[in-house]
Amino acid sequence: MMTYDILIVGAGTAGMSCAITAAQRGLKVGVIEKSDYYGGALHWSGGHMSAGGTHLQREKGIEDSVEKHLKEINQINNKSGDRLLIEKAVNEAPKTIEWLDDNGMEWAPECPRIIYGHVPYETPRTIYGPEKAMSIYKVMAPLWDEQVTKGNIECHFEHTFIALDKKEGRFDTVVCNTIDGERRYSGKNIVITSGGYGSNPAYFQEKHPNIPLVSSCYPTATADGHVILEKQGAKFRFGDYHLPSLGGMEEEEGSGRCDFNKAWAMVLTSVYRNPRDIYVNANGERFIAEDEVNPEKRELATMQQPDWCFWVVFDEDGLTSNDENGNHNPIIIGRTVEEMKAEAAKGNALCMADTIDALANKTGLPSESLQKTIAHYNTMVQTKRDADFGRTYLEDEIKTAPFYALKVHASVLVTFGGIKVDNDLRVLDAEGKPMIGLYAAGEVLGLGATSGSSFCSGMAITPALSFGRMLGSTLS
Repeated sequence: MMTYDILIVGAGTAGMSCAITAAQRGLKVGVIEKSDYYGGALHWSGGHMSAGGTHLQREKGIEDSVEKHLKEINQINNKSGDRLLIEKAVNEAPKTIEWLDDNGMEWAPECPRIIYGHVPYETPRTIYGPEKAMSIYKVMAPLWDEQVTKGNIECHFEHTFIALDKKEGRFDTVVCNTIDGERRYSGKNIVITSGGYGSNPAYFQEKHPNIPLVSSCYPTATADGHVILEKQGAKFRFGDYHLPSLGGMEEEEGSGRCDFNKAWAMVLTSVYRNPRDIYVNANGERFIAEDEVNPEKRELATMQQPDWCFWVVFDEDGLTSNDENGNHNPIIIGRTVEEMKAEAAKGNALCMADTIDALANKTGLPSESLQKTIAHYNTMVQTKRDADFGRTYLEDEIKTAPFYALKVHASVLVTFGGIKVDNDLRVLDAEGKPMIGLYAAGEVLGLGATSGSSFCSGMAITPALSFGRMLGSTLS
């Protein structure tokens, strides 16, 4: 049986940074990966990071600091989450950004900036590369390959993590299924970086009963690490923080899957797009001011609707007209009018009809209620007053055929629940005691640990990179 100084389960964001850092110290590193390639969700993610007091900010005259970053996180999430881990992540973030920069990271020219898809920071500190998370991947891949060539990293692909074993009270063995049967690998230290659980519907429902799952999570985020660690006595926490993201479109009805990178509706905030439409629930009724800026208020309102979904209803003018700034900004991000019409012709998430009654029939919405809602909204546009929800952007009546309805789900981009660790990233059991030999980093900890009960920009990837590097530099 092969034995390593550090044995890592998962060759994604945290796993790669851990492996590279440890291998550069001359340690023998083994990596178990269920796919046939490395990088994990870096092939999928938007790649947003954040750090306070970086040279990128100073170069643009932005005053910031670690202390200010932490203060703003506390304001956004009301001091929730694992306070020690959040402080550790924030303190380590500038060093991680510097490490990426020293290794040739290309930054998008508009960064640092304020992102409004989450409750925003007051200070521009969100940064990313021009190729999203692939910009991070392109920094780490050569470092990884170099250590593989030197023999310091051995990655075992197409290995599915199925069990842990221990000897004399210390976890020292990872058991895997492979195409050639069961394999066992030994490590002085075992680091679990196996990702989240948003692509495991059964596990998701176990942790979140009665919450509908429409997922845009990476396909390999299947709770492998969670299930095995919990069987060994590890504690799961922060599932109650679950907060979805708005905009997911099921391209195949009932599939439970959507794709943030291919088909996403601009409904997470009105900062980037003034609404030329209305949002109605399954009863055909409005439930929020569609020009609400705060993403979390929109998310929470949607969570109160049946099946956590709604329909965006608009007409031909709403589809084809430019906004007051002369920009064409359709509801589906990146789609042209022609592409929207082609999508509507398929009649999947987006459908169209020549009358409101026919649109109601296609969507399953109650026709009388939908017609009443639209008529009432058109009156509000004429009077410039929304007495129901206080919408102030009232420029477009819904009256020109054809009419359109886009079904949007409160979707899962990242999972908030995760395995409990201490401040040294040691996995803890239900009694709060370290499970000797086991460490964890990345989304297996849950976004709730590093971001709290709200989405704080950059507090998923940045801690994953930082915590991976920290374990790679301290374990031996």
